[in-house]
Amino acid sequence: MRTLVLSDIHANIDALEAISESFDAVLFLGDVVDYGPDPVSCIDWLRKRSAMRVRGNHDNAVAFRVDCGCGQAYLHLSLATRKYMWQALDAEQLSWTGSAQTSLALESGGRRVFAVHAAPSDHLFKYVTPETPDSELDEEGSVAGADIVLMGHTHKPFTRQVSGRLLVNVGSIGQPRDGIAAASYAVLEDGQVELKRVDYNVGAAVAKLRALPLEQRVIDELVFILENAGMP
Repeated sequence: MRTLVLSDIHANIDALEAISESFDAVLFLGDVVDYGPDPVSCIDWLRKRSAMRVRGNHDNAVAFRVDCGCGQAYLHLSLATRKYMWQALDAEQLSWTGSAQTSLALESGGRRVFAVHAAPSDHLFKYVTPETPDSELDEEGSVAGADIVLMGHTHKPFTRQVSGRLLVNVGSIGQPRDGIAAASYAVLEDGQVELKRVDYNVGAAVAKLRALPLEQRVIDELVFILENAGMP
């Protein structure tokens, strides 16, 4: 079973459609909405492929009209684009966005896999980054109780072996923040995980952002993030 593992699409259909991998299944680690111009197309892409999925903090915020709990550097952008999300999505799409559980347990190649948006100890909000120390990753792996832990949320991909467990942050499809302006994802197959990147038409996504009914300063910041994979 070859599974495409995606996270943090953030309404960027141009990045999502750039993936050309062959796969048998899709596992989505949350945050299909906020920041980007195409939430409907991205939801349709996941639904068409019957994606297994968990709920992200932005999915939670859009669906239930609550705080996203995201970092202060991005909070104003999330709030600004959320109003557009509520205009673009109908009631059924909003219900679908909020309907996923916050974690999944599955199996690959005889190895136990735990999938979550943020972290095993805090499914929606904790940030696990490449700088997170091994001691903390060890605790997260123990909470998960699995051989492989798959996460997103930080938009910064990494893999780390700790105490015999593989912990993987698959990064972000639609808004990378690690200085590489290419969509990040992973492939899970036979108990192995491979991180991958794919270039996409950033200019097309930028043009759509510039057409949104948002304040110019918000658009400029969102464009900078896409073009530079990080905040100004």
